[in-house]
Amino acid sequence: MSNTRLVEFKNSRNITLRGLLIESINSISKTAVVCVAGFEGLSSTAPKFINLTEELLLLPSTPIASVFRYDPTGIGLSDGKYYKIKIDTLVDDLYHAMKYLLNFYKNFIFIGHSLGSCVITKYINSNRNCFIIEKIILLAPALNQYDLHRYWYMQEKYGFITWENFKRNFNELDFQEYLNSKSIDACKSHRAHKILYEFIRLCSQEDFSFQLNDYQNQILHIHGIQDLIVPIESIKDQFKHTLILNTNDHDLEEPDILQEWTMKAVEFICNNK
Repeated sequence: MSNTRLVEFKNSRNITLRGLLIESINSISKTAVVCVAGFEGLSSTAPKFINLTEELLLLPSTPIASVFRYDPTGIGLSDGKYYKIKIDTLVDDLYHAMKYLLNFYKNFIFIGHSLGSCVITKYINSNRNCFIIEKIILLAPALNQYDLHRYWYMQEKYGFITWENFKRNFNELDFQEYLNSKSIDACKSHRAHKILYEFIRLCSQEDFSFQLNDYQNQILHIHGIQDLIVPIESIKDQFKHTLILNTNDHDLEEPDILQEWTMKAVEFICNNK
């Protein structure tokens, strides 16, 4: 059995963020799971995070005390303007989510999807020794932001481009002109939101590969073999624990695929508890 409540907290920019804290009523565990969504993603209502929450709390002896599914600035349950996001603001949102949770928990499991994996990586490396990391689950992690933004630029420019051939006609000077010719507050439309070109420019200078090397035994990497948004070939790390799925669904929410990786993630979380 579990209890769900809405949690409100503020980030460094005095914006009110909200998340759902689902607490096990019967568990004696002191471990909290923190879900970090990808670009334009919602932790509060994403099927991937809901399903994992339900499966973990259904266990007769659940290894966790709670799951926290918060939404970052400007999306879902939270206030603010989404177009103003940067990696650093997303990390700040996670920092304040953790600041709230650290009042009650010291052991954590992080699960991040796509860009959320970068947020987790940067947060962990800036806050070592502040808590115990039990497990990290990376769902289609977009760690190699440097190359991915160049790949996405070529996809937008030419249509069907693969990871294997995107560098063939790529011109760095053209890419830099595309970014730097825009004013610092210029936006581009992207699916449901606008984003700053400055966000793209800053992300395209980052590569979070190999920054979780100290946690190899605690990481489970899950990825679709046909993912065209974040191709599995973009992953430079050789993760010790990996689940490769036969899907092109970057969100990993096709019902059968979702259940397959969820059960693997639950098993991974339960091991060595």
